[in-house]
Amino acid sequence: MSTESLKYAKFDHHDGTSYDSPEAVMSDARLPNGEKHSILEEWKRRVAAHNRADGIDTMDHQLDQAIERLAGLGT
Repeated sequence: MSTESLKYAKFDHHDGTSYDSPEAVMSDARLPNGEKHSILEEWKRRVAAHNRADGIDTMDHQLDQAIERLAGLGT
């Protein structure tokens, strides 16, 4: 089993914070909603690109749910 897919099991933010799930991004009170949205979209883009290359379906659904929840909160 390759560990390459584990690369996208977390997201490393430019400020040094690592998120291990979309829910962790959503619950980070330090981030404004716009920044949360940007993080989730970028994470989703990276996961989707990796999945297309490997034919793997990992956390796309979780990321979509978090993005939809954030949109429901209003940005």
